[in-house]
Order: sequence, then structure tokens, then C-alpha cells
Amino acid sequence: MKRFADRSVLPTLRACGLAAAVGFAVMAGPAASAADFGAGWRAYQAGDFANALEEWQPLAEAGDARAQFNLGVMYDEGRGVELDREKAIEWWRKAAEQGYAKAQHNLGLAHIEGTGDEEDYEIAAKWLEKASNAGLAVSQYSLGKMYSYGLGVDQDMARAFKWIKMAAEGGIYQAQYNLGKMYRDGKGVAQDPKAAAKWFLESARHGYAKAQNHIGVRLAHGDGIAKNEVEALMWLTLAAKGGNSLAEVNRKALAAKLSDAQRAEAEHMAMAFKPEKN
Repeated sequence: MKRFADRSVLPTLRACGLAAAVGFAVMAGPAASAADFGAGWRAYQAGDFANALEEWQPLAEAGDARAQFNLGVMYDEGRGVELDREKAIEWWRKAAEQGYAKAQHNLGLAHIEGTGDEEDYEIAAKWLEKASNAGLAVSQYSLGKMYSYGLGVDQDMARAFKWIKMAAEGGIYQAQYNLGKMYRDGKGVAQDPKAAAKWFLESARHGYAKAQNHIGVRLAHGDGIAKNEVEALMWLTLAAKGGNSLAEVNRKALAAKLSDAQRAEAEHMAMAFKPEKN
């Protein structure tokens, strides 16, 4: 099996959090019940991790995938138990083998990180693909990036585009930004300035500074979107405040061209901005 050491090209990967006590999955075994799972969830939410463990442990041992997943999270975070990455992965594997997508995602990440499990991008890609096929947007984005760079899979920009687009449509703002770049550069899809601007704007609305810089530049020049220098300055201001150094350069250059009234309007719009939630 191939191992890889360079993770710098991958997105910032996040493990999925607890399965909540809503939309219950089918419970396995006679001891498993929505009531027991819900009691565990309420205890966990109250910070009573010992009781959460007491409720979820028998469900997990009886084969309940959601309880297995949650035990994995508890061991991964050291809540109610001693932090134990190997036990976390053991419980995630049990849930993943039953088709639980969040566990499949976390197991894929464990193989990327090599913490508590063997670092192996090929295995990671297999688990992420299972979760992606189940509709988990965060896995779709991670898998798309792996296809972009050929990590654990053959490099395939068409497949990268497919998965990143699905993740973008699922609300992952990093995927929306990357989809904008793919439309901009014609990678995995034909170049389309309008589609690029659309997805940069969607990501920018979620508060992503990189996307805010990109859409600001496009609005300033009318590239794929109607020219609007005041709105452009608003986005560049937000991106600069978000720590994007290139946006600060772009903001200063654009602000120098505008009137005091236009700059004031852009600043007012920036102050009123509230990022959309996924």
C-alpha cells in the first residue's frame, strides 16, 4: 500500500462531531432504543459524560452504529473516558463497517493523519468515497481534493470537479471557493467566468476571506459579474480584515480611485455584513 507524507496540499480536514438525538437511525438489538440514545444525548449536552457513556455503551455493544460513532468521539476528545485515539478508531470502524457515513469520514481522516491508525491515502480515499456516496459533503470535498492532486487515487480533474461541486452545493464554503477556481482556470470543466464569480460570491457570503478577495477583484473589473466598485471595496475590506494580505493591497488600490462617499458606503456595508451559516 502506498504511504504519503505530504499533507500540505489537502484541505484543513475536520472530524465529524457527535450524532445528535434527532433523526434517529435504525437501532440494532433489543436493548437499543431511541429513548436510551436520547437520554445519552441529553446527558452529554449537560456535560454529564459519565451518564452519556452509561447510556451509549450498551447500545454500541449491541451494534448501534450511532452509539458506536459517539463513543468514538468521546474517546477521541477524552470526554467521560481517558483520551484514547486507538479506541476511538476501533468504535468508528465498527460504525463505518455498518455504513455510517460520519464514522467513515473520521476513519478516512485517521488514515490521512496517521494518528492512531496507519497513514495510508489509498485506504483513506476508499473510506471517504463511501461517505461521499452517502452524501456527506465534507467527505466529498476532501475526496475531490485528493483527486485534484492524485493522493491515494489516480489524478483525475473531472472526478475532482464532480466531488468538489457536490460539496459546494452541500454548503462547504471551501469547496465553493475551489469550485470557483476550477471554473476560472478550466480545470476539470470548461472555463466559465460567470460560474467562477458565482461560486466565489457564494463562498464570500459565508465569510471566507480568500473568496472575498477574489469576488472583490472581479466586481472591480466586471469579470464574470456586473462591475460594482463599491461592493468590490466592501468585499476587499472584509477580506483584508480577515487577514488576507493580498486583499489589503487590492483594497488600497481600489480605494484610491473612489470618492469619499463611495469609500464610506463600502465601509458601512462591510460593518453591516453578517456571514451566512451553512
